[in-house]
Amino acid sequence: MTAAAAEPMELALTPTSHALRTPDAPAIIMGDGGVITYRELDDRSARFATYLRAQGLTTGDHIAILMENSRAFLEVAWAAQRSGLYYTAINRHLRPAEVQYILDDSGSAA
Repeated sequence: MTAAAAEPMELALTPTSHALRTPDAPAIIMGDGGVITYRELDDRSARFATYLRAQGLTTGDHIAILMENSRAFLEVAWAAQRSGLYYTAINRHLRPAEVQYILDDSGSAA
C-alpha cells in the first residue's frame, strides 16, 4: 500500500499532506516572486491554529477574515480549516455597514 493510500481521506489533499510529501515544494508563489513552501504554510497555519484554540475557539465555531489577498490570508484560512472552524472571507473594499452585516449574519466569534 502506498503512503497516499494509507492516508486518511480528510488529510489526502491538504497543505499538511503536501508538507509531509514535498515540504520544500512551492505552495504559494507571490506576484512579487516570493515563494512559500508547503512546510512554511503548514508551520505558519499550525501556529495560528494553536492561537485560535488558545482564544477559546472550538470545532464548529465561525471566524471572519478581512484582509488583503496575500499569503497571510491562505495561512489564516488553512489554520481555521485545520481547526475545524468555519470561516467567511470578507472583501476589504466593502463599506463598514456591509462588513458589519456580514459579521452579524455569519455569527463569527472572531
